[in-house]
Amino acid sequence: MLKQKAYALGIDLGGTKTLAAVIDVTTGEVVASARKRTRAERGQDFVSQRTIELATAAINAAQLPPETVMLAIGVGAAGQIDRKAGIVLDAPNLGVRNMALGDILHQQFNVPVSVGNDVEVAALGESLYGAGRGYTNFVCVFVGTGIGSGIVQNGRMYTGLTGTAGEIGHMTIQAGGRICGCGSRGCLEAYASRTAMTRAILAEIHHGRQSVLSDDAARLLKDGDTIIRSGVLASAIQQRDELVTEVVTDAADYLGYGLASVMNFYNPDGIILGGGVIEAIDLLFETAVHRARTASLAASARKTPILRARLGDFSGVVGAACLAAQAAGYAFPTNA
Repeated sequence: MLKQKAYALGIDLGGTKTLAAVIDVTTGEVVASARKRTRAERGQDFVSQRTIELATAAINAAQLPPETVMLAIGVGAAGQIDRKAGIVLDAPNLGVRNMALGDILHQQFNVPVSVGNDVEVAALGESLYGAGRGYTNFVCVFVGTGIGSGIVQNGRMYTGLTGTAGEIGHMTIQAGGRICGCGSRGCLEAYASRTAMTRAILAEIHHGRQSVLSDDAARLLKDGDTIIRSGVLASAIQQRDELVTEVVTDAADYLGYGLASVMNFYNPDGIILGGGVIEAIDLLFETAVHRARTASLAASARKTPILRARLGDFSGVVGAACLAAQAAGYAFPTNA
């Protein structure tokens, strides 16, 4: 007997882009989606309005039958979250503090809303419908504007004492090193995120290094943008650009050291790497995996699978929708 379809809306609220999608939570299928750049520099009110706009666009594009009930809305936001209250407490890459996103969306759409960390919900999506199926203990690490991770322990999300477990991007890898968006120094995010790679490339071009991105750098600086897109970085590497290849390789090495620390300390059944930059740049993924295996203890190096996220760009929205559906009472099969 076929299981009756059930739908929820997932929103992936990231520092660079916001993606909203209607998800059939019985299969993990993306029914319809809408995306735009987040434009965090325009302020908190703009971010919340853009989120509503994209949620509305995705629901309209899905064209679900009139009698269809949307179970709930789930959000994965790039920051520290008060899950119970649905508040984004602090999200440096979003320029957001104490935003009551759960209440904002509930008032707009009149359905239950669940809010979680963006990589936490991506890990849930991969656990239910992606590369994490079959693993009861794994760590999901996503590289984008920042770096975050989600921990699945005994088949359930582990969030820790204060709900901030998995902040691998703020693991110190260089004492007194580069300043991070969180205000600390030497964090992994300050060395291996796409923001960090962009800053390193722009700084080198500013000091006279040649690159196929020199024109893009001038445009970025003029327009006040701060991120070079993953596809642009991948294209530069394909063109054998020495500067971009060097910066991406360095970032991948730092990421690999961070992964090795996770392998040595937590010894998970597997590690899943995702995010736009991982998806777009083979050099980053392959170098990070190699460095993780050379820097970790021998047993972990030999046995720990390191995989790419299977859901790609939709890991976050699938996971956010599933998070909300669970909170609304939907029961997923144990081995979904």
